[in-house]
Amino acid sequence: MSHTFILAPFIVAFLGFILRFYGRENAASMSNPSFLLAALTVITAMAFLLLGLMNLLADWSTIAFGLVGLALAILAGVRMFMI
Repeated sequence: MSHTFILAPFIVAFLGFILRFYGRENAASMSNPSFLLAALTVITAMAFLLLGLMNLLADWSTIAFGLVGLALAILAGVRMFMI
C-alpha cells in the first residue's frame, strides 16, 4: 500500500525553509537554522522513502512520519513570518 501522501507536508516544509533561507536570510551561511531544517526535512523524507522501499516500516510509522512532516510544515510557516 502506497502512502506517498505523507510526503506532502515535507514538501511544504522544505519549500518554506528554502524560501526563508533565500528570501529573508539572503543565503548567508549553511549554518543558518533554515538551511539546517531544510536539510533535516529532506533527510527525513528520504528515510521514509528508503524504509518503505525496503519494507522496514512498522504499521504506526506512517502516522509518525506524517506527524513529523506536519510539525516541520507548521515550523516552516511560523519561521516564515518571524522577523
